[in-house]
Amino acid sequence: MESTNIRHINHIHCKKIGLSFLVLLISGNMFGQALNKPFYDYDRWIHFGFTIGFNYSTLKYDPSLLKYAQNQVLSVSSQGNPGITLGAVADWHVGSKKSYLREHFDIRAIPSLVLSERDIKFTFVGDSIVTKTIESAFVELPIMIKLKSDRVGNTRFYAIGGGNFAYDLSSTANAIKNPKDPKISLYPTNYSYEFGAGLDLYFPYFKFSPEIKVSQGINNVLVPDNTIFSGLFSRMRSNFIFFSLYFEG
Repeated sequence: MESTNIRHINHIHCKKIGLSFLVLLISGNMFGQALNKPFYDYDRWIHFGFTIGFNYSTLKYDPSLLKYAQNQVLSVSSQGNPGITLGAVADWHVGSKKSYLREHFDIRAIPSLVLSERDIKFTFVGDSIVTKTIESAFVELPIMIKLKSDRVGNTRFYAIGGGNFAYDLSSTANAIKNPKDPKISLYPTNYSYEFGAGLDLYFPYFKFSPEIKVSQGINNVLVPDNTIFSGLFSRMRSNFIFFSLYFEG
């Protein structure tokens, strides 16, 4: 119990230190005297960079109530796990130089590799519990519109929105089924709409942007193979929360 409390206290301190560092970083950029990269949005029509980050993914499902009763299922819960995101960035500055469009709008393409893991826990009559884990390795291409605020010192806030196409390299949709070990299979193709916000911090040699984004799946990814587990659902969609750090030259 004591070690658990110590870990909890350390976790809180790490969060406070990280938040304090971010606040100091933003404050220094907003009110610092030196203006870094003053012509960043005008000197070139495209900038490149890379991104690293974390994601939290879950599966949103529609239940098949008749199957619940037939299989004596008491409850089903979808549980997310943290994952990793790695990607490249191409940022187009639209409009003519010094125009309002150039100052406040960008179009971004972010080809990425997203590693994720989702758990679905089944509780049956008699309190027996079975957990099925679904691992995915998505190759995805989000296309985003970036709406930027006026620049204040070396800081600029922004909002983003757009669509994403993703393909799961780890999909078991076409894998040979094992009746003794039934799994939940998902189709590899995933479409989603995304929205989020972040801030651009301008440094002497690069631009750093922390960002949080929500991704909501549109299409049904469930393979209807009617096993004791997948048969409990009529529809599944992939949902994500992304926290990303962007570095652009």
